[in-house]
Amino acid sequence: MVGTPQTTTALVVLLLPLLAFFVLFFAGKRLPRRGDWLAIGISAITFALSVYLFIQTWNTATYHTRTIWFTLPSTIVSDFTAGILLDNLTVLMLVIVTFISTLVQLFSVGYMHGDAGYHRYFAYLGLFTFSMLGIVLVDNLLLLFIFWELVGFSSYLLIGFWFERPTAVAANKKAFLVNRVGDIGLLLGLFAFYTYFRTFDLEALRTQIGSGDWLNGNFIVSYSLNGQLWQLELSTILLTLAGLGLFMGCVGKSAQFPLQIWLPDAMQGPTPVSSLIHAATMVAAGVYLLARCYAFFTPDALTVIAIVGAITALLGALAALNQFDIKAVLAFSTISQLGYMVMGMGTGAYDASLFHLTTHAFFKAALFLNAGIIIHAMHRGLHHAHLDNIDPQDIRNMGGLRKTMPLTFYSYLLATAALAGIPLTSGFLSKDAILSVSWAWAQTMSANGNLIYFIVPVIGFIVVVLTAYYMTRHMWFMFFGNFRAPFGVAQIRFSPKLETERVMLVPVILLAVLSLGIFFSLNPLSFSGNWVVHGIGLENLRLNILAQELVQAIAIQDDANHLVHIIIGVASALLAIVGIAIALIKYNRKTSEQLVSEQPDGTFARLSYNHFYLDTFFNTTFVKPALWTATTLYRVDKRIIDYTLNYGSKWLVVLSKMVSWFDRLVVDGSVWLVGALSKVFGMLGRNLQNGKVQSYYAYSLFGFILVILYIVLF
Repeated sequence: MVGTPQTTTALVVLLLPLLAFFVLFFAGKRLPRRGDWLAIGISAITFALSVYLFIQTWNTATYHTRTIWFTLPSTIVSDFTAGILLDNLTVLMLVIVTFISTLVQLFSVGYMHGDAGYHRYFAYLGLFTFSMLGIVLVDNLLLLFIFWELVGFSSYLLIGFWFERPTAVAANKKAFLVNRVGDIGLLLGLFAFYTYFRTFDLEALRTQIGSGDWLNGNFIVSYSLNGQLWQLELSTILLTLAGLGLFMGCVGKSAQFPLQIWLPDAMQGPTPVSSLIHAATMVAAGVYLLARCYAFFTPDALTVIAIVGAITALLGALAALNQFDIKAVLAFSTISQLGYMVMGMGTGAYDASLFHLTTHAFFKAALFLNAGIIIHAMHRGLHHAHLDNIDPQDIRNMGGLRKTMPLTFYSYLLATAALAGIPLTSGFLSKDAILSVSWAWAQTMSANGNLIYFIVPVIGFIVVVLTAYYMTRHMWFMFFGNFRAPFGVAQIRFSPKLETERVMLVPVILLAVLSLGIFFSLNPLSFSGNWVVHGIGLENLRLNILAQELVQAIAIQDDANHLVHIIIGVASALLAIVGIAIALIKYNRKTSEQLVSEQPDGTFARLSYNHFYLDTFFNTTFVKPALWTATTLYRVDKRIIDYTLNYGSKWLVVLSKMVSWFDRLVVDGSVWLVGALSKVFGMLGRNLQNGKVQSYYAYSLFGFILVILYIVLF
């Protein structure tokens, strides 16, 4: 099929970051400024083209181009297609990814200045962006899986960018391996759907599933394949398991319970990388996968998704309560917010979850980049003071930074308010949307009187309090009170007039401003007029989904509860204020000495600080047994199998030499002796046959004499 101008432009958007990767990786050292201008320029072009595609597509049209990818004549399905799909969801993600990537690369000019791997860093960012754009643009599950793995590989390179640090190497290996666990489920899920429906094409799958119907608890669907009509009958369990297989990919990539253990360790990479991973790319890929495959989930699968998301949101928030590393707090916050998004997907808040993904991209990128400014400044102060025994990322060593770094403070405050869900911010709108639909979901699911489903939205409200508390604590440690590090606070400034480099300030201020709700809704106190929600709603995608009746019932329940919406919005805001008040009351009483020496005291605090010992649990339950098994098998192989083979081969050599000796002296000797005797007797016989009569007469006489002697003597 001939591509449209829009899909051709999308292909250019996809390939430009890959071009940047190859140029910077192989020739970056020889380019002026080691190629940072090339990386930023290409990223800016991809953002501009993405905005063009957004204008062309949003609420206007859907563009889809396919071509034959490869052919397997011996199979039922001979032609496998590959294509580009542009719809509202695609172009929204395109703009988010390219925008955040451009700002992160601009920020990195200041943050990574002077690093030995400067060109390699920008090359890896290009590969990472290419991989994420591939996930967004492709139209079939097989290609999506390929780009999914490329994102994993790219994150491996970026998390372990400073590969001379053992902690960074351990972190990137952990991220890579844990994600592979989830990817096994994703691979099984996509092949299960291929086995059922004989296609990887997302549009074809949605069409086939949309044409099916429930009958006696089974899903019945008919479709045409190679001119033949196929009828398929699937049980609910099979469809649920296939959908949960796809969800396993999300569990790994989006750090859901119980595979969220890799994300806190991923902070070992450069802070701009953390911003890129947490804001709009790698961890968001799992939520995007759920959105793109939403038509494939049964009601039971959605219930599991909602429960897992709620558990993740709660555990992430609880773990953030007692962290002291500036990036660890934000990392656990990301886990919690991703749990919110997944919980929303499971409760039918499809559009609200994607809205929260959008708002979270801006304020979380702002938070991480601001954290990068603070870490950069602390390193600068430690360098001037000639100190190397102070952790520049420990918030206990900070304090009073609002006066020294005012722009950082206000941008951090605005992004924090959005994360905590304070009214007038974008975070308030998206959280309110998820909580409202989750409450409607619980009402729908508990129609038979089983109120246990209300645990999910209640957890959502609890997380609101916890988020406001730990972010207020986080802000208090860094920006209020007195500076607690053993050097002058003025030493952390870039210059007397600038708190940090301008190239680092511009992205964070822009992202912080975009955390305001007015950019998403003309009424910043209500999500109902939100342009994102209206553009990515299920009704706009025209999807007939497996859980259609459930989602429709939830939507009806949600639309009918206008008063409940108001109550939930007010309750959410009040709970956030409660969390802020508790933190202020607790930490306003503490002196600088108490803040510096604060430790996670008490059982719960230690559980929270150590992430509920999930790492210890996995290490004890899986890693150590696996290592013990591997070590045992190695020893068996070395000491028994190899020993047996080595010494067996030696005895085999001895035996072969003995056999060789026996063969040579006995077998070959016997054969030689027989031959020699035959030769001797032959020679004797030949001499007797000489043709002389007198000789024959003499031999006969001699023989006759011998016979006579024998008779006489014996």
